[in-house]
Amino acid sequence: MCFKRGDGTLVRDSKDPIGAIMPYIMRGRNESAVYLRKSYCVENMQQYIREQRKQGKRITVFNIISATFLHTFLRRPQLNRFVAGRRLYQHNSFDILYVVKTALTDEGLESIAKVNFDGDDTLEDVKDKMDYHIDEIKDSEGKEDDRFIGLITKLPRSILRVLLLIGRVLDFHGLMPKVLRDLIPLYSSVFISHLGSIGGDALFHHLYEFGSTSIFCTIGKIYYKPYRDIFTDDVVWKKTIDLNLTIDERICDGYYMIKSLQLFDSYIDNPALLELSPNEAIAEEELRRKQREEQLATSPPTPVDEDEAIPRNERLHPVQNYWDDMMDHPSNPT
Repeated sequence: MCFKRGDGTLVRDSKDPIGAIMPYIMRGRNESAVYLRKSYCVENMQQYIREQRKQGKRITVFNIISATFLHTFLRRPQLNRFVAGRRLYQHNSFDILYVVKTALTDEGLESIAKVNFDGDDTLEDVKDKMDYHIDEIKDSEGKEDDRFIGLITKLPRSILRVLLLIGRVLDFHGLMPKVLRDLIPLYSSVFISHLGSIGGDALFHHLYEFGSTSIFCTIGKIYYKPYRDIFTDDVVWKKTIDLNLTIDERICDGYYMIKSLQLFDSYIDNPALLELSPNEAIAEEELRRKQREEQLATSPPTPVDEDEAIPRNERLHPVQNYWDDMMDHPSNPT
């Protein structure tokens, strides 16, 4: 029996039989995990941050990466899915979890912030929301979820085990009350750990079997990495950051994931794109698509001589032309 979940919508229109059977073959998230390390040159990002700070906006690398996840998940919605009770669900919202340490000491406590974002959030909105939750944790004596977890861990082990068993059954059947989902910091679209902020390298982190988080990302510290200059063939050293991703492969197929990662890359390379909200970016993309279709309908391609024809394997479908143009010139009108 599976009841209607409050945090997700059952995916019923999947036409992929392999994807439908996978939750029964690979029953756990760590059994289904794939691992990916992405290295990014951050010199463009740091230049953008410096320009923003001249305007009084204290944007951080963490803000940019979080906003990149927001844009990518909303434009590629299959990433915002999770498996529960052997079924695939679409998240009803986009939430990020990340760890906040109250003090950078051995005695400093850790708390998990849960921030909800929506399609109208720009990069500055992402920054403001994250700052609010960080300040709330550091200024308070303990969040409600921390107090709740601290309370139940004082119970006898036998009672605690029974309560957790009941919790797993409720979660499996979609019966977990919202008040408990809000108190258990394991329900989200993505969990991010910024280890670089404390001088650490990016690690591969496991996925939590409890809750609904299908993607875990760790961010490492900035370091220098050699690159080949394509113009001079010389080796140049550039500032780089690693992102290690652990992904539940059951949420989408490989092709969808690769295309989504390419979109993710474009935002990291050009953070100015994040100044638009996801909804604005989607509307702009749709407008350009319609303009391109109208242009193709009114001005069909001019025939070329057979000797000058482009080889078949080098021809691009109009949609691919549009996509490539959008990625290369995101702010130019069609």
